[in-house]
Amino acid sequence: MLLKALINLMGLQKTCQIFCGFPLENLMVSKKLAILLLSMVACLSWAQTSNTAIESSSGRIEVLGQSYASAPAISARQSRVVVYSLDDLRLQGATSIFVNGTYHASLIKGAYSDLCYSPGNVELGARQMQVGQRPKDQPDTITAMPLRGGQTHYLRVREQGGRPVLEPVAAAQAERELPSKRLQLHTISRVAQECIASNEPAQAEPTRHTLPADTLFAFARADRAGMTAAGLGAIDQILSKLRNDYSRIDRLHIVGHADPLGDYAINERLAIERANTVRQYIDSTGQLRAPISAEGRGSREPVVTHCGRIDTPQARVCNQPNRRVVIEVMGVRR
Repeated sequence: MLLKALINLMGLQKTCQIFCGFPLENLMVSKKLAILLLSMVACLSWAQTSNTAIESSSGRIEVLGQSYASAPAISARQSRVVVYSLDDLRLQGATSIFVNGTYHASLIKGAYSDLCYSPGNVELGARQMQVGQRPKDQPDTITAMPLRGGQTHYLRVREQGGRPVLEPVAAAQAERELPSKRLQLHTISRVAQECIASNEPAQAEPTRHTLPADTLFAFARADRAGMTAAGLGAIDQILSKLRNDYSRIDRLHIVGHADPLGDYAINERLAIERANTVRQYIDSTGQLRAPISAEGRGSREPVVTHCGRIDTPQARVCNQPNRRVVIEVMGVRR
């Protein structure tokens, strides 16, 4: 009763409906929130003057915090969920987010919120709220999805038929859209768990080992019989180095490149065939158990570009750096 009286005194009924997403009568809060409200009792007149701040008699309070930054990896015992709202969302008010029916946060345009939660199937509800609007008992929409341990799942608010929908998006797209978003403040999640950091070593950036094609193969050859002794020895040295440098190798990717001399289609075929031949040789040694993929990029990614394109002895020598096979390694270093 004291808490409700304080909220009434401070004129926060509408703010509660917007940023909590449920009627004042249903409000159940922690001691921290009660202390916060008590400390604010001197502020007798509040008015929300913009989407990002609240003006009071004691000053301006921002409701958006720092800009988004990628979070560290989490334990396989948890999942991370990041929900955000685009700046051009046509819906008015704030979008309240619920996890399995329990309140998490309310997002205004250009805001994001994240939480750590137990892996498994969840229902994520979205409810749009506006000042003066009658509180709703049920979410406008529900998005059901499985949460996987150790992974981050991204969802954004979009409008569909005048209602908010939580749309799962790929990590690459989310990472492009999130940097301009700011953390939603002044909402208290009832479901967020304390995040548990992953104790696994971070995966290193891919390393690349470049082998000259002239060392690996006889001229214009791409088959196993066309590989040279020097080329096989160079590959074996790389494999030995990888075993010493990595505690875990997750994947190898072999990329073949050709020079621009001669026919374009022939160069495309030569690049992929050389990459596949190197892949097959590495696989045949049995030294690595990681998946190995291969692709050819023809002459599309030259290292040197000042050489002539007419096939002459001088042009062949000049284009030697362009004829190459690159071994990309993904894994965890020692």
